[in-house]
Amino acid sequence: MSRITATVLLLLSVSVSYGHDIGVSQAELSESRDENTVSYVLRVVSGPGTSARFPAPELPEQCAFIGNPRGAQGTGWKRFEFACEGGLTPDDTLEMPWQRDGIMLTANWADGSQVRRLFKYDAGLIAVPLAELQVGSGSWLAAAKRYTVLGVEHILEGYDHLLFVFALMLIVSGGWRLVKTITAFTVAHSITLALATLGFVSFPSRPVEAAIALSIAFLAAEIVYARRGRRGLTHSAPWLVAFGFGLLHGFGFAGALADIGLPQSEIPVALLFFNVGVELGQLLFVAASICLLWLLRRLFSGVQLKNPETIALLPAYAIGTVAMYWLLERVAGMLPAA
Repeated sequence: MSRITATVLLLLSVSVSYGHDIGVSQAELSESRDENTVSYVLRVVSGPGTSARFPAPELPEQCAFIGNPRGAQGTGWKRFEFACEGGLTPDDTLEMPWQRDGIMLTANWADGSQVRRLFKYDAGLIAVPLAELQVGSGSWLAAAKRYTVLGVEHILEGYDHLLFVFALMLIVSGGWRLVKTITAFTVAHSITLALATLGFVSFPSRPVEAAIALSIAFLAAEIVYARRGRRGLTHSAPWLVAFGFGLLHGFGFAGALADIGLPQSEIPVALLFFNVGVELGQLLFVAASICLLWLLRRLFSGVQLKNPETIALLPAYAIGTVAMYWLLERVAGMLPAA
C-alpha cells in the first residue's frame, strides 16, 4: 500500500487586545507528490505563546505520527508529521482539539485545484471532513449557516461595538427614534463592510480601532453634557451620528472578516450572511438591554436616592472610562517599540 507522509505547519494568528480578532485562524493544506509519497502541509497564522492552544490533531485510524506527536514548534508555526497507509480519502476526517472558534482552511491539491472552506469549533474540536475539501463540495446553505453563526458570535464578542450601541440607547428616548438610530448604524456599517470586503476601500486596522474607541468616548461625553443642560448633536440628530460612526465601525467588522481570508467563490454568501449574523446578534443585545433598563427602572422607581443626578451620570462615566482605556491602549499599540 502507498505511504502518505503529512506535515502540518501551524501559523496561528496573534490574539490582540483590539476586540476584533474574529477567533478564526487562516489555514492552508497543501498537497505535493513524488514517486513514493504524498505530503501535506497545513499552515495557520500564529503568535508567541499560542502553541498550547494547538495540541496534536486526532488522525484517521490508518494514520500515525512521525516523530514527536506533540509537534515541533518554530517561530510563528507548529509542525506535526504523520503518515497514512492507503492515503487520506474523502471518507476521512481530521479532528483538531484547537482552542479557536474555527479555521479558514485552503486546500491546494497536487492537481492544481484549490478549495477554501470555513470549519467551526464544535463539541471540543475543529473537525475537517476531507469530503468538504473536494472541488465542488459544500453548498451555499451550509456556507450561509457558518457565516451567520460567525457574525452572531463576532458581534456578541465585539464589546466596543456593543458599548457604542448601549451608549446610543442611553441617549435616544422613544421607540421610533431608537429604531431609526439603530437602523442608521446598521445601514452604515453594512456599507463599509461591503466596500472593504470587496476591496474598494481599505484603511489600516489600528487607527480604525483607536477611532472606534474615540467614538464611544464621544457618546459618553454627550450623555454627560445633556445631563448638565447642554444637548449636543447626538440628541438632536442621533441617526446622523449613528450613521457617521457606523461607517467607521464597519471597517472594524471588515478588518476582522478580511483576516480570515474569504474564498472568492463564497464572498457574496459570506458577506451577506456574516452581516445577517451581526444584525441578529445586535438585535439580541438591544432586546436584552431594553429588558435590563426596564427592570432597573422598576426596581428603583420607588427608591429615594441621595445625589440622584450624580448616580445618573455613573453609566456615562463608566462607558467613557472604558473607552478612554481602549483608546490609550490602541494608540500605544501604534507607537514604535522603545
